[in-house]
Amino acid sequence: MPQSARNFAQRLNSCLDETGAPVQIRERAAILSKLIDIPKQQAWCLLEGQQLPDPELLQKIADEFEVDPQWLSGDK
Repeated sequence: MPQSARNFAQRLNSCLDETGAPVQIRERAAILSKLIDIPKQQAWCLLEGQQLPDPELLQKIADEFEVDPQWLSGDK
């Protein structure tokens, strides 16, 4: 698993922690998929650090959690 995807997943999970989301990955994936309108499977892959979002999706996630997309992607 690439380090950048792992960093992204950690930061995405910390954003969900701040919203009080449940710890279970299945529930988190369901919440994330609803929040940003993506399939649950894709949300799961993002949360597990198996894939990185494309720039458009990264911006959408950053907007949703009110964070800097560069921080979220691990570039900062």
